[in-house]
Amino acid sequence: MAHRLFEGKEHAEAYLRFRVSPSDHLIQQVVDFVEKKKGRPFDLALDVGCGSGQGSTLLAKHFASVVATDISPAQIEMAVAHASMPNVTYKLSTAEELPLATGSVDLVTAMSAFHWFDRPCFLQEAHRVLKPHGCLALLNYTLDMELSHEDCPSDTLNAICEEFYAALRPHFSPHLRSTSKPLYKESYEAIPYPHKEW
Repeated sequence: MAHRLFEGKEHAEAYLRFRVSPSDHLIQQVVDFVEKKKGRPFDLALDVGCGSGQGSTLLAKHFASVVATDISPAQIEMAVAHASMPNVTYKLSTAEELPLATGSVDLVTAMSAFHWFDRPCFLQEAHRVLKPHGCLALLNYTLDMELSHEDCPSDTLNAICEEFYAALRPHFSPHLRSTSKPLYKESYEAIPYPHKEW
């Protein structure tokens, strides 16, 4: 069952402002994996559950074009309003019915979104749209990550974040429990692709 969240206009505005974006380093690791498994050129990437488009923009630096999809009209509206890369197209779509042709995509990503999808249906759709040797990247972060910022000592920043997360834990979605890591690990083990990296 898919879970529908992050849909209102106010939520989309907050999501654009405060969502933790993947790092350039992480995106480069994904791109390196695609190059190793498929090779260049990198024609088309599909970012599923794109929200307000932060990850889609990062992919656009590496691919000729990116299609970014989300189930929320407000998120797509926010992404289009703040679009900065001309090679990104935003589309309203569920993760379980992707608006692309079979065998057309070099890379499918879901950045901090896979856990909200009907996972078996999404994985089947991702497999359908991928080219031979195309790649699937399911990215997420955990609350035990180490944070750093040039204007704040890491120990101080991480202590503040731990206090913040401790206050939030009672309000976490029961769907995710306290962490989504086991859900991702289970899916990783179940995906039948011969070449995988955790």
